[in-house]
Amino acid sequence: MEVHHHAHKPKNWKEYITEFLMLFLAVSLGFLAENIREHQVEKEREIKFLQNIHLDLKSDIIEIDKDIESNLKKQHMGDTMLNSYADGKLLKNLPDFYFFIRNISLRKLLENSNNGFIQLKNAGGLRMIENKKIIHDIQEYENLIIKIERLENISENTFQNFRFKATKILDVTTVTEMNREQILSASDSNFVRFFKPAHPQPLITQDKAEINELLNLASYALNTNVYIVRNLEKLKQQAIALDNYILAEYGQKFD
Repeated sequence: MEVHHHAHKPKNWKEYITEFLMLFLAVSLGFLAENIREHQVEKEREIKFLQNIHLDLKSDIIEIDKDIESNLKKQHMGDTMLNSYADGKLLKNLPDFYFFIRNISLRKLLENSNNGFIQLKNAGGLRMIENKKIIHDIQEYENLIIKIERLENISENTFQNFRFKATKILDVTTVTEMNREQILSASDSNFVRFFKPAHPQPLITQDKAEINELLNLASYALNTNVYIVRNLEKLKQQAIALDNYILAEYGQKFD
Protein backbone atom coordinates (compact mmCIF):
# COMPACT_ATOMS: atom_id res chain seq x y z
CA MET A 1 0.00 0.00 0.00
CA GLU A 2 1.32 3.29 -0.92
CA VAL A 3 1.22 6.12 1.60
CA HIS A 4 0.81 9.51 0.05
CA HIS A 5 2.34 12.37 1.99
CA HIS A 6 0.66 15.72 1.56
CA ALA A 7 3.13 18.23 0.47
CA HIS A 8 3.20 21.43 2.60
CA LYS A 9 3.40 24.59 0.71
CA PRO A 10 6.53 26.41 1.82
CA LYS A 11 6.02 29.73 3.61
CA ASN A 12 7.12 32.84 1.91
CA TRP A 13 9.27 35.40 3.64
CA LYS A 14 6.32 37.66 4.42
CA GLU A 15 4.70 34.98 6.57
CA TYR A 16 7.90 34.46 8.55
CA ILE A 17 8.16 38.19 9.16
CA THR A 18 4.51 38.36 10.20
CA GLU A 19 4.91 35.51 12.71
CA PHE A 20 8.08 37.06 14.09
CA LEU A 21 6.39 40.44 14.50
CA MET A 22 3.37 38.87 16.22
CA LEU A 23 5.61 36.95 18.63
CA PHE A 24 7.73 40.04 19.29
CA LEU A 25 4.61 42.13 19.88
CA ALA A 26 3.16 39.57 22.31
CA VAL A 27 6.38 39.44 24.33
CA SER A 28 6.72 43.22 24.29
CA LEU A 29 3.14 43.77 25.41
CA GLY A 30 3.58 41.24 28.20
CA PHE A 31 6.77 42.95 29.33
CA LEU A 32 5.09 46.37 29.14
CA ALA A 33 2.06 45.15 31.11
CA GLU A 34 4.35 43.75 33.82
CA ASN A 35 6.25 47.04 34.00
CA ILE A 36 3.01 48.98 34.33
CA ARG A 37 1.81 46.65 37.06
CA GLU A 38 5.11 46.96 38.97
CA HIS A 39 5.03 50.74 38.59
CA GLN A 40 1.50 50.87 39.99
CA VAL A 41 2.54 48.71 42.93
CA GLU A 42 5.59 50.93 43.57
CA LYS A 43 3.41 54.05 43.32
CA GLU A 44 0.93 52.65 45.83
CA ARG A 45 3.80 51.82 48.20
CA GLU A 46 5.25 55.31 47.75
CA ILE A 47 1.89 56.88 48.64
CA LYS A 48 1.52 54.62 51.68
CA PHE A 49 5.01 55.44 52.94
CA LEU A 50 4.40 59.16 52.52
CA GLN A 51 1.10 58.85 54.37
CA ASN A 52 2.95 57.20 57.27
CA ILE A 53 5.56 59.98 57.20
CA HIS A 54 2.72 62.52 57.27
CA LEU A 55 1.40 60.84 60.44
CA ASP A 56 4.92 60.85 61.93
CA LEU A 57 5.26 64.56 61.26
CA LYS A 58 1.91 65.33 62.88
CA SER A 59 3.04 63.49 66.02
CA ASP A 60 6.47 65.14 65.89
CA ILE A 61 5.00 68.65 65.80
CA ILE A 62 3.07 67.96 69.01
CA GLU A 63 6.14 66.39 70.67
CA ILE A 64 8.43 69.25 69.58
CA ASP A 65 6.05 71.80 71.12
CA LYS A 66 6.19 69.89 74.42
CA ASP A 67 9.99 69.76 74.28
CA ILE A 68 10.26 73.47 73.56
CA GLU A 69 7.92 74.26 76.45
CA SER A 70 9.83 71.97 78.82
CA ASN A 71 13.21 73.38 77.82
CA LEU A 72 12.02 76.97 78.15
CA LYS A 73 10.72 76.22 81.66
CA LYS A 74 14.06 74.64 82.51
CA GLN A 75 15.84 77.71 81.13
CA HIS A 76 13.65 80.06 83.17
CA MET A 77 14.19 78.03 86.35
CA GLY A 78 17.95 77.98 85.75
CA ASP A 79 18.09 81.73 85.24
CA THR A 80 16.07 82.27 88.41
CA MET A 81 18.38 79.98 90.37
CA LEU A 82 21.60 81.59 89.12
CA ASN A 83 20.26 85.13 89.62
CA SER A 84 19.23 84.23 93.16
CA TYR A 85 22.73 82.91 93.83
CA ALA A 86 24.30 86.06 92.38
CA ASP A 87 22.10 88.18 94.66
CA GLY A 88 23.21 86.19 97.71
CA LYS A 89 19.68 84.87 98.39
CA LEU A 90 19.87 81.25 97.22
CA LEU A 91 21.90 79.77 100.05
CA LYS A 92 19.72 81.59 102.61
CA ASN A 93 16.61 79.89 101.26
CA LEU A 94 17.18 76.12 101.54
CA PRO A 95 13.69 75.11 100.29
CA ASP A 96 14.42 77.01 97.06
CA PHE A 97 17.94 75.57 96.82
CA TYR A 98 16.74 71.97 97.10
CA PHE A 99 13.81 72.69 94.78
CA PHE A 100 15.99 74.16 92.02
CA ILE A 101 18.76 71.57 92.25
CA ARG A 102 16.35 68.62 92.09
CA ASN A 103 14.18 69.94 89.25
CA ILE A 104 16.75 71.67 87.06
CA SER A 105 18.30 68.43 85.85
CA LEU A 106 15.10 66.55 84.96
CA ARG A 107 15.38 64.74 81.63
CA LYS A 108 13.15 65.62 78.69
CA LEU A 109 14.60 64.31 75.43
CA LEU A 110 13.12 64.50 71.97
CA GLU A 111 11.12 61.36 71.16
CA ASN A 112 10.30 61.72 67.51
CA SER A 113 7.90 59.36 65.78
CA ASN A 114 9.85 57.58 63.05
CA ASN A 115 7.77 54.54 62.04
CA GLY A 116 7.21 55.86 58.52
CA PHE A 117 10.86 56.82 58.09
CA ILE A 118 12.03 53.39 59.24
CA GLN A 119 9.56 51.58 56.96
CA LEU A 120 10.74 53.67 54.02
CA LYS A 121 14.40 52.80 54.65
CA ASN A 122 13.66 49.12 55.16
CA ALA A 123 11.78 49.06 51.86
CA GLY A 124 14.76 50.27 49.89
CA GLY A 125 15.35 53.82 50.91
CA LEU A 126 14.38 57.10 49.36
CA ARG A 127 14.49 55.66 45.84
CA MET A 128 10.83 54.81 46.46
CA ILE A 129 9.99 58.52 46.29
CA GLU A 130 10.01 60.20 42.89
CA ASN A 131 9.67 63.77 44.17
CA LYS A 132 13.23 65.08 44.63
CA LYS A 133 12.18 67.95 46.90
CA ILE A 134 10.58 65.54 49.36
CA ILE A 135 13.74 63.42 49.36
CA HIS A 136 15.87 66.49 50.08
CA ASP A 137 13.55 67.76 52.83
CA ILE A 138 13.37 64.35 54.54
CA GLN A 139 17.18 64.18 54.59
CA GLU A 140 17.42 67.71 56.01
CA TYR A 141 14.82 66.86 58.65
CA GLU A 142 16.63 63.71 59.77
CA ASN A 143 19.99 65.51 59.84
CA LEU A 144 18.56 68.17 62.16
CA ILE A 145 17.16 65.49 64.48
CA ILE A 146 20.65 63.95 64.68
CA LYS A 147 22.09 67.39 65.53
CA ILE A 148 19.52 67.89 68.30
CA GLU A 149 20.23 64.44 69.73
CA ARG A 150 23.93 65.28 69.88
CA LEU A 151 23.22 68.52 71.73
CA GLU A 152 20.90 66.66 74.11
CA ASN A 153 23.66 64.15 74.81
CA ILE A 154 26.08 66.96 75.62
CA SER A 155 23.54 68.57 77.97
CA GLU A 156 22.64 65.25 79.59
CA ASN A 157 26.30 64.34 80.19
CA THR A 158 26.85 67.69 81.89
CA PHE A 159 23.73 67.29 83.99
CA GLN A 160 24.87 63.78 84.93
CA ASN A 161 28.01 65.33 86.43
CA PHE A 162 25.75 67.93 88.04
CA ARG A 163 23.64 65.21 89.72
CA PHE A 164 26.75 63.43 90.96
CA LYS A 165 28.10 66.68 92.40
CA ALA A 166 24.75 67.36 94.07
CA THR A 167 25.04 64.11 96.06
CA LYS A 168 28.02 65.64 97.85
CA ILE A 169 26.10 68.79 98.82
CA LEU A 170 22.44 67.88 99.43
CA ASP A 171 21.40 66.09 102.61
CA VAL A 172 20.11 62.58 101.91
CA THR A 173 17.21 62.87 104.38
CA THR A 174 15.69 65.81 102.55
CA VAL A 175 16.39 64.23 99.16
CA THR A 176 14.60 61.05 100.24
CA GLU A 177 11.59 63.02 101.47
CA MET A 178 11.39 64.84 98.13
CA ASN A 179 11.60 61.52 96.29
CA ARG A 180 8.66 60.16 98.28
CA GLU A 181 6.51 63.20 97.53
CA GLN A 182 7.43 63.67 93.89
CA ILE A 183 4.76 63.87 91.19
CA LEU A 184 5.18 60.46 89.61
CA SER A 185 2.23 60.89 87.22
CA ALA A 186 3.19 64.32 85.95
CA SER A 187 2.11 65.15 82.43
CA ASP A 188 4.65 65.91 79.72
CA SER A 189 3.87 69.62 80.01
CA ASN A 190 4.46 69.69 83.79
CA PHE A 191 8.14 70.48 84.15
CA VAL A 192 8.25 70.51 87.97
CA ARG A 193 8.31 67.04 89.55
CA PHE A 194 9.75 67.69 93.03
CA PHE A 195 8.00 69.86 95.62
CA LYS A 196 9.82 72.34 97.82
CA PRO A 197 10.71 70.67 101.12
CA ALA A 198 9.01 72.38 104.04
CA HIS A 199 11.81 71.72 106.53
CA PRO A 200 15.01 70.86 104.64
CA GLN A 201 18.12 69.68 106.43
CA PRO A 202 21.26 71.86 106.24
CA LEU A 203 23.56 71.28 103.30
CA ILE A 204 26.39 68.79 103.78
CA THR A 205 28.89 71.51 102.95
CA GLN A 206 28.84 75.28 102.74
CA ASP A 207 32.13 75.31 100.85
CA LYS A 208 31.84 78.07 98.27
CA ALA A 209 34.08 76.31 95.75
CA GLU A 210 31.97 73.13 95.88
CA ILE A 211 28.69 75.00 95.43
CA ASN A 212 30.20 77.19 92.71
CA GLU A 213 31.27 74.05 90.80
CA LEU A 214 27.74 72.65 91.09
CA LEU A 215 26.16 75.80 89.71
CA ASN A 216 28.79 76.09 86.98
CA LEU A 217 27.79 72.64 85.72
CA ALA A 218 24.17 73.79 85.62
CA SER A 219 25.18 76.94 83.76
CA TYR A 220 27.08 74.99 81.09
CA ALA A 221 24.21 72.56 80.59
CA LEU A 222 21.68 75.39 80.38
CA ASN A 223 23.80 77.14 77.77
CA THR A 224 23.60 74.03 75.60
CA ASN A 225 19.88 74.05 76.29
CA VAL A 226 19.60 77.40 74.49
CA TYR A 227 20.90 75.82 71.28
CA ILE A 228 18.58 72.85 71.75
CA VAL A 229 15.56 75.17 71.84
CA ARG A 230 16.71 77.07 68.74
CA ASN A 231 17.12 73.84 66.80
CA LEU A 232 13.80 72.47 68.06
CA GLU A 233 12.08 75.60 66.75
CA LYS A 234 13.81 75.12 63.41
CA LEU A 235 12.82 71.44 63.41
CA LYS A 236 9.18 72.39 63.98
CA GLN A 237 9.28 74.76 61.01
CA GLN A 238 10.79 72.02 58.82
CA ALA A 239 8.18 69.49 60.00
CA ILE A 240 5.30 71.84 59.18
CA ALA A 241 6.74 72.78 55.77
CA LEU A 242 7.46 69.16 54.81
CA ASP A 243 4.06 67.95 55.97
CA ASN A 244 2.26 70.73 54.09
CA TYR A 245 4.17 69.91 50.92
CA ILE A 246 3.42 66.17 51.19
CA LEU A 247 -0.27 66.92 51.71
CA ALA A 248 -0.33 69.30 48.75
CA GLU A 249 1.30 66.77 46.43
CA TYR A 250 -0.15 63.48 47.68
CA GLY A 251 -2.82 64.23 50.28
CA GLN A 252 -5.73 63.59 47.90
CA LYS A 253 -4.42 60.05 47.38
CA PHE A 254 -4.23 59.16 51.08
CA ASP A 255 -6.76 56.77 52.60
